[in-house]
Amino acid sequence: MDAITLRVFAVSGFSGTGKTSLIEDLIKELKSRGYSVSVVKSSREDIEPPKGTDTYRHLTASASPVVLLGPNTTTIRYQHRLNSGAIFSQVDADIVLLEGFKSALIPRVFCVGKRGLNEDTIPEQTHAIVTWNRTDMKKHSEIPILYTRETDRIADLILQNAVQPNQVDF
Repeated sequence: MDAITLRVFAVSGFSGTGKTSLIEDLIKELKSRGYSVSVVKSSREDIEPPKGTDTYRHLTASASPVVLLGPNTTTIRYQHRLNSGAIFSQVDADIVLLEGFKSALIPRVFCVGKRGLNEDTIPEQTHAIVTWNRTDMKKHSEIPILYTRETDRIADLILQNAVQPNQVDF
């Protein structure tokens, strides 16, 4: 493994297209090559702690951040969305995989599900289309089409095209 500074790459696609499954496999592949991996997931909704819990009560009292320390984990909850610079400054990893972020200008692979590919929905900076069933895919553009289980090839693509955090803004 070559020495690497923090690099960022996205796995994008619509809901139900296999982004999370692909990222799980990519984490295993990249870690097997000696890289440390972190994930930042974009969500359409805020995740709230269960009502009535201590954490919920701290948040509703306007504390920010609220830190929950478990025996083996730490959860930090802010009352606002952090920008990319603030997030990356807290990450100690070689590779950060971003899940989602379809509208951000970030190098990515774009996952396609059963509904197929509409060329108008392919975000800029897409380096490959990833599908569960490549036989259903027609070549729509100059963008390569990869099968989801080609994790080694997708990991190679990530290592070749991931960018430094200062090149990412969301």
